[in-house]
Amino acid sequence: MTQPILALEGIEKAFPGVKALDNACLNVYPGRVMALMGENGAGKSTLMKVLTGIYSKDAGEVRYQGAPVHFHGPRHSQEAGISIIHQELNLIPELTIAENIFLGREKTNVFGGIKWAEMYREADALLKRLNVKHSSRQLLGELSLGEQQMVEIAKALSFKSQVIIMDEPTDALTDTETESLFNVINELRSEGCGIVYISHRLKEIFEICDDITVLRDGKFIGECRVADTDEDGLIEMMVGRRLDEQYPRIAVKHGTTCLEVKNLTG
Repeated sequence: MTQPILALEGIEKAFPGVKALDNACLNVYPGRVMALMGENGAGKSTLMKVLTGIYSKDAGEVRYQGAPVHFHGPRHSQEAGISIIHQELNLIPELTIAENIFLGREKTNVFGGIKWAEMYREADALLKRLNVKHSSRQLLGELSLGEQQMVEIAKALSFKSQVIIMDEPTDALTDTETESLFNVINELRSEGCGIVYISHRLKEIFEICDDITVLRDGKFIGECRVADTDEDGLIEMMVGRRLDEQYPRIAVKHGTTCLEVKNLTG
């Protein structure tokens, strides 16, 4: 396997009364989709917030393109080439789709005026790539929740990042929208982009991902190829025990009959 484009090694993060990350690790490889798996509270979102500078780490190292980095916030990580698509929408319904996509980095001319035609053209191209049937001039608030999620994805794509983190990206999407997203993921993979895919839907993991990293209680449990495991093996890594141990078959002897009904009619 090639060297990772992004590596998080020995990351630790504590909050009052709880250690959220304890020697957590993650490698992201160019042209591959890495699933980041774990139960609720395993540390997945915290690790991504450490990566993008929302939280500062207590220990460990982040290496991007072979060099140590420390981001001071999401904008800093985006400018470096790492974008994150959050599960919670970060959009403004009263603005147009294009204004949401380029908010805070509008395209301007030498006089400071916004180049609306260019901005709409680029936004429309992003929507077309995601198979969204709306003009970028339309108000965001007129879209369905799933369509707004696609705009959030288009916003991340507009940064032309080398690494894209997708946190539960299909939660609000229809099957058709999910298919469009998977087509884009395959395009990004072929272009050499590294993708982190966070989802509780195991079917999606085995459909779209190449590799899997598992966290449990903030700790790194392991990394494997999707082709080398199955759903039962993945669940065992996540919870620390086999499902047949959690719900074992117990032989029970039949006791005395308490009620017996025969030939009942009504």
